[in-house]
Amino acid sequence: MILWEIFWSFFKIGAVTFGGGYAMIPLIEKEIITKKKWIDEGELLEIIAIAQMTPGVIAINTATFVGRKSAGVKGAIIASVAVTLPSLFVISFIVTFLSGTFDTVLAKKLLTGVRAGLLALMAHSLLRLFRSGANNIVGIILLTISFTALVFSVFSPINLIIFGSLSGLMLYRFFPGFTLKYLDGDKK
Repeated sequence: MILWEIFWSFFKIGAVTFGGGYAMIPLIEKEIITKKKWIDEGELLEIIAIAQMTPGVIAINTATFVGRKSAGVKGAIIASVAVTLPSLFVISFIVTFLSGTFDTVLAKKLLTGVRAGLLALMAHSLLRLFRSGANNIVGIILLTISFTALVFSVFSPINLIIFGSLSGLMLYRFFPGFTLKYLDGDKK
């Protein structure tokens, strides 16, 4: 029964999510945390962080992690397949029947609306990630350095992930008293 629930939950998420993994986060949150209670908010944020660092699409990586946590290897496989099936169906349909029609006025109007909705979903995800990642002085310092480096093209996104990982490890290794004091937003 749990495998069917995993399949159906991630199939629904994949079917209504346009715009990729970040647009999917609010839907995963509602379905997986609020409705199913398979993971909590902290676990989702950790899964998203890991999914960002691993190769592949964030939506599939997130589905794989949640499926694995909920029902083992079978759950991981089922969640990954379920979240990708809707895209496979839609892309197959578009290529087969609608190829070449994106320059129409109707298509442009439709895509304008879709982009606006996607931007709202991604902004929501960004705000939630910001609250969880920059909820203490250590997170704010690393965010500021990383954002500045990204804006001025000092680092590529891959290098930023490596920089952030190594910075966190070094801070907690060499300044444990300072960094542990500010864990989980505990700003004493």
